[in-house]
Amino acid sequence: MNRSIGKFFKNEYFISIITKAFSIILGFIQSVLMARYLGAELKGVNTYISSITAVSAIIITFGMHQAYPFFRKKYSKEVIYDDYISLVILVYLFYFFIASIISILGYFSFSIVTIIFLTPIAGYSQTIAYIVLIENPNKRNGYWTLICLLDVIYVACLWFYTQRNMMWGISILFFSDIIKGVVFTALLKFKFRIHSKQLKLLGEILKFGFFPMLALLMTSLNYRIDVIMLHEYDYITDAMIGVYSLGLSLSDKIFLIPDTLKGVLVSKLAKGADEHEVAKVSRLGFWIAVLISGFLIVFGKWIIDFMYGAEYRDAYSVIVITAIGTISIVYFKMIGQYNIIKGKQYLNVIMLSIAIVVDVVFNLIMIPRWGILGAAVATTIGNISCCVVFIVYFCVLTKINVGEMFFIQKSDINWLKQLKK
Repeated sequence: MNRSIGKFFKNEYFISIITKAFSIILGFIQSVLMARYLGAELKGVNTYISSITAVSAIIITFGMHQAYPFFRKKYSKEVIYDDYISLVILVYLFYFFIASIISILGYFSFSIVTIIFLTPIAGYSQTIAYIVLIENPNKRNGYWTLICLLDVIYVACLWFYTQRNMMWGISILFFSDIIKGVVFTALLKFKFRIHSKQLKLLGEILKFGFFPMLALLMTSLNYRIDVIMLHEYDYITDAMIGVYSLGLSLSDKIFLIPDTLKGVLVSKLAKGADEHEVAKVSRLGFWIAVLISGFLIVFGKWIIDFMYGAEYRDAYSVIVITAIGTISIVYFKMIGQYNIIKGKQYLNVIMLSIAIVVDVVFNLIMIPRWGILGAAVATTIGNISCCVVFIVYFCVLTKINVGEMFFIQKSDINWLKQLKK
């Protein structure tokens, strides 16, 4: 019995699911506290700022984090580790210096200055956390859960001890990224160094990272473009965007556990796993997403009324519309990582561009007609289009049967049985 439990807790996929489950619970509590504290209008403002920041952070990161598994495999950890992390720190110190100069000039509004400062912080946090994920998935997921708990405590303190205002609302956006940046940097235990050869390495990283950056940018736009577009319509209020963002964020919970499996998959692919591992993780992620989706559809209306309040009631319709599209995200996340590890990141850009075009076109058609529900329909159509393109490409390339991407295999049962022994 003890031996069986030990096997479970040594398995990276199992640990990832457990820690992500805790993160989802904590994230849900945080979202309730944040929605109650901010109110729909201020939440809409925060969502717009975080959406722009997410896009700008991807641009300045330029695929540095996604390039790490490739260069680790190419040069070995012993050769690349210290130089790579040192280079990341130097690049982001430069970004933060530029952000400070721009902000001091005083030409921009408070929201724009917030985005300028938040962008390098968010980008660094994402990059350094990704490197920790590759090196030690279990440790990264454990600390991630702890930071989520601290985030909940911080928002709870704001709710109980402060009056609602823009400054405190913005501080929520900074809090967890700053903590993640500090903690994950400390976990890496590297030797900081500067030398001329790092310029050559930076050139290689930027060359490799261009297509992963574009792919990730398109992925983020696929999530964020609707919020950005909604903001441009005068008759769509900040409160309506706040309601829409809540529905979308609850729908996004569907792929959070599968997204954790993706993180472990990246680590395994970097260490030699093949396309059958991608298929296995994809189908397991799919069924996990289906179960979570069913739960949200059945209980979502009650959850919103009881936990968030009447002002967010329309968010349930957003959940129902976007659920199917959110499930499909599992496939392009897994296959996209496979392409990056294989050095075919440009294919992600080509295939994601199809989804972005579909998403934007349908947003332009649907938003004027149905408002936030139209944006939800457009997002769903875009996600499904993306899923179909990625699955067809992957199955043709690898000769893996389409059914293997969806249906539980005998090997999955045997894998679970091995964990019990």
